[in-house]
Amino acid sequence: MKLQKKHLHIAIIILGAIFLILPSFHTSLWFDESYSVAIAKHSFADIWTITGNDVHPALYYWALHIIYLIFGNNILLFRLFSVLATIIVGVLGYTHIRKDFGEKTGIFFSFLTFFLPAMTAHSQEIRMYSWAFLIIAVTSIYAYRFYRNVKDKNDTGKMKNIVIFGIFSVCACYIHYYALITTCLINLHLLIFLIRNRKDAKIDLRNFLILAGIQVLLYIPWLVYLLRTNNARTQWILDRDKPCKYTS
Repeated sequence: MKLQKKHLHIAIIILGAIFLILPSFHTSLWFDESYSVAIAKHSFADIWTITGNDVHPALYYWALHIIYLIFGNNILLFRLFSVLATIIVGVLGYTHIRKDFGEKTGIFFSFLTFFLPAMTAHSQEIRMYSWAFLIIAVTSIYAYRFYRNVKDKNDTGKMKNIVIFGIFSVCACYIHYYALITTCLINLHLLIFLIRNRKDAKIDLRNFLILAGIQVLLYIPWLVYLLRTNNARTQWILDRDKPCKYTS
């Protein structure tokens, strides 16, 4: 029976990948996608500056720029790059979720990743959403694994789990502001858990605080842009809500 479920899971991943890839062979763009394509042509430094005055961080656009440097202005590859992220998330259902939560949960995770309408739509856009989903998925998986290490007093893979969690936490902060909020909440939950269990997890709490400090330091270069963007948005909302004054 386990072998059959394993084969079913693999079949879902293969069919799901085909399901996402086939509709991606077109070069039509909507406005936000055209913005992504245009920004990919700039240098890494220019992308940092331009996106600093935009509503999204630079990491995704840097990745697009690498594709641009290697393959040129290839819209198809830009789109397949987004699809790739969703496919990897679906594979995580087999390689990670299945191991952590059981075969049925892994199968449902992969199936919903590939076949939910919202996932299908966003995975084919030349935008950062599918990559934000992947990065948060990996952040969550390794946060959970580190949590289980501490709770079960099991040191197997603990350092690997916290390091991968930290790396993807930082990536989340630089991929999308919603991902930033999500990873901050994940970090907060872990911190609360470690503080509540500090008697048995003093070393883990110390390591986590060091990791949290590193995350903050690595995000400081972008913090000025985040604050500037938020101030600009707040001012825009205030100006928008002011009553119009007409003069005769």
